[in-house]
Amino acid sequence: MKSLTVLLVCLTFVLLSVSSCYYDVEEELYPASSCETTNVKFSDQVSLILTNRCLNCHNTSNASFLGGGIELEGYNNVKTYVDNGKLLSSITHDGNASFMPKSANNTMLPACDISQISAWIADGAPNN
Repeated sequence: MKSLTVLLVCLTFVLLSVSSCYYDVEEELYPASSCETTNVKFSDQVSLILTNRCLNCHNTSNASFLGGGIELEGYNNVKTYVDNGKLLSSITHDGNASFMPKSANNTMLPACDISQISAWIADGAPNN
């Protein structure tokens, strides 16, 4: 009788363990929000992306020693790198400019950030 009880307890434990384990797919649990790429504005989306992702190194005070001399603070500075193609080349890692942001494994900006900057540039990079 004792061995039957032990067997039932072990079987119950195994069944509960197996049925409670499953693999969560992050994309299914937390679906990505849509990425708005129409009517992208420098003053709204682009400057926020640059502030959050680039200006630690490419601001006025750090550009000379951390940012390779590239300053991305303010529309006029950004527009210079839009016009020469370096901004888009850097963030898309197309090989025509240094990959940005710098990381150990050359991780790119989030796809939505790249899409928004690309859409803004394709629209003529207006100062709005």
